[in-house]
Amino acid sequence: MKKSYFTIICMFFAVVMSGQEVISFTGYDGAGSTETATTATINDEITIRFEDSDIINNFYTENQTFIHMYLGLTTNNGSFQAIPGVFSDLSWQPVLNLTAGDGDASSPTNTYEITFTPGTLFPSLEDETILGINFLFQNQFGGGGNNQTVDLYIDLVDATLNASTLSTYDHNKSKVRANYNGGRLQISGINTISNIEIYNLLGKRVIDLKNISINGTFSKYLNLPKNNIYIVRISSPVFSKTFKIISK
Repeated sequence: MKKSYFTIICMFFAVVMSGQEVISFTGYDGAGSTETATTATINDEITIRFEDSDIINNFYTENQTFIHMYLGLTTNNGSFQAIPGVFSDLSWQPVLNLTAGDGDASSPTNTYEITFTPGTLFPSLEDETILGINFLFQNQFGGGGNNQTVDLYIDLVDATLNASTLSTYDHNKSKVRANYNGGRLQISGINTISNIEIYNLLGKRVIDLKNISINGTFSKYLNLPKNNIYIVRISSPVFSKTFKIISK
């Protein structure tokens, strides 16, 4: 009997240890802070939760249902290494959505959350030891003043960024589907804020949908001119994928 109890206890702790770690930044008031991961490395999926206590003065999130995360990594070479894109380009930046439990973005506090594997954004750092994540949040107005936070930091468990983590990027891409029937564009396999662009074969962008919240599926009537071929580009914080559609 003692052996059985011991086995059950070991299984319990194995499940707990393999679970996704939640890292919370609560009561943001304009000051920088550091949170330390207990188990998470750059190769793990983590949940980042951010609570803005004021929503106007220190960081403007009033009526904002999502915010963007500008980030780089700390290595032995320093902080904010291998930033995937420029500060002013929001399209590549991970998006934190207002939590379902918050419900009202018009009054304090506002709480946002994202679940992702940060390492998928940094292919140039494969095989390097990653010490932590440097980041700040900005709203849709593009940073500056109270449109952004100060720098924040997550001290990860030190680990080498490995190839299997980077392959998650391709795995996520394989799930995404897009088709066009009866004048309606349908997209599936995405659970994040995404940008949707449609180009004709002359390279002219005919549709540009920004920051579309997709929870599994998305459908929109577009009524594109018939008998034409179009290229659809779907991009999110962790992938970009293109499709060919035909308007019949």
